[in-house]
Amino acid sequence: MLGPTKTPSEEVGRSCPVFGVESGGPVIGLGLLLILFGIFPFIIGTGEILPLPLAILFIGFGIFLITWGIRQ
Repeated sequence: MLGPTKTPSEEVGRSCPVFGVESGGPVIGLGLLLILFGIFPFIIGTGEILPLPLAILFIGFGIFLITWGIRQ
């Protein structure tokens, strides 16, 4: 007899598309690292090495990755 059918997400598993693990830990860690890369030049006073729009992009994408990792 046939058992219960699985949906495609159950067959493949909900894994991280970047690192291939089921938890969102690596994505959260990558998001924190991007936020630190965006903030650190301004903390140490060398903000001219990283333009402000690029820092905002790093911080924004880091926040996106953290929320995505938490939702998994």
